[in-house]
Amino acid sequence: MSDEDFKIFIGDLLDYLNSQEEAIKRFKEQIAKLIGVRPSIPELTFNVLKWQAEKGAVLGDYEVSYRNQNILENWLHAFNILKANNSVISNPFHLEGYQYRYWIYPEKYDDRIFRKKLSKEVSE
Repeated sequence: MSDEDFKIFIGDLLDYLNSQEEAIKRFKEQIAKLIGVRPSIPELTFNVLKWQAEKGAVLGDYEVSYRNQNILENWLHAFNILKANNSVISNPFHLEGYQYRYWIYPEKYDDRIFRKKLSKEVSE
């Protein structure tokens, strides 16, 4: 096997292993969803995204992360977590210790994630 063939083989093997890792991650998320357990997800998953401040009449101050303004892989990972957990405005996603609540609006937008600072009563 030539050096070039070996490099191609290693590249293909890494691609395969990465796809398996992603499939396992999705499988674990589905199991957690079926048994009603939210997996432990650090808030850093969402904090690495770029956020823009917005203000609404009903929501007040909140932030939006747009897909086209972020590293696609990071944004899709966060979006898929919210989608898998049915995290809409009436059922926002946040875990213990989070500073924000996160949600999507899949009926209208597939290119943005929303967040709003948790109140002290909710975060404690």
